[in-house]
Amino acid sequence: MINSKKGHLKNERETFLRTREYIQQENVFLKNQLADIIKNDIKPEILEQVEYFQNQFINKDAVIALLRYDIANQNKLSEHGIEHNGDFVKLQARQGKLRGDMEKMEREFSMLKFQFNTYIAESL
Repeated sequence: MINSKKGHLKNERETFLRTREYIQQENVFLKNQLADIIKNDIKPEILEQVEYFQNQFINKDAVIALLRYDIANQNKLSEHGIEHNGDFVKLQARQGKLRGDMEKMEREFSMLKFQFNTYIAESL
């Protein structure tokens, strides 16, 4: 039973890695769009919004880096082998926290992307 659960946790971590990579690529894409806006048209009235989005994208970079670290840490813990049921319970608990962090990041990034695209559509 523990082996099948370990397999599920491993698959979930691989999904986390793919999701994190996707969010990182999307964040780079959005920063490039923002740079194009600044390069082409830097009106004083858009400066505040541009700065807001730039700060948000930079903050997401920091969260992405933390998630990369947390996922790698979880992989290392899993690779060391689960000797006792208590170790596996700890691994599951840490993965549950990681799952929550990933969900929060996905939700927040999706909202940010929607806000940015709405801003672009309405103001340019």
